Amino acid sequence: MKFIVSLFTISVAATVCFACDCNTLSPSDSFKAADLVFVGNVIKSDKSESEVTTTFRMEQVLKGIDNGQVVITGYMSDCDYSFYTGNAYIVYARRSEGKFIASICMSTKLFYAPPQPTFIHYTSPPRLGYRAVVAGIVLFVALGVGYLVGRVWPRAT
Repeated sequence: MKFIVSLFTISVAATVCFACDCNTLSPSDSFKAADLVFVGNVIKSDKSESEVTTTFRMEQVLKGIDNGQVVITGYMSDCDYSFYTGNAYIVYARRSEGKFIASICMSTKLFYAPPQPTFIHYTSPPRLGYRAVVAGIVLFVALGVGYLVGRVWPRAT
């Protein structure tokens, strides 16, 4: 029993160790701490064994140098901000070892996501009621014919 409790405690501690531990900065504090702040669209994202590189087309630069495009590097940690191709973001990035890094601790946010196409499956509702209508009409016609035949045909006495 002690072994199971110990194993559980170690696994929980290991999970906590992998979590990102930082204080999320306000936009103004993020702006002060960042080396590059811009609004841009993700045009390409590449993933290797050790890092993810996301290429942005810079639409508006708020701090730093406008080169038209910038590459943000992530190292597949819980602290890296995840970007998706086609979306626009306001990015607060720091330079580290010659690469720009966007952390979830900064105020990087989704700025615009294009609407996703909705697939509506147009089908007619189940048409089970028409059988009852047809059966009712056939029965009504049969009763009408029976009534007429009964009125016209002489009865055997």
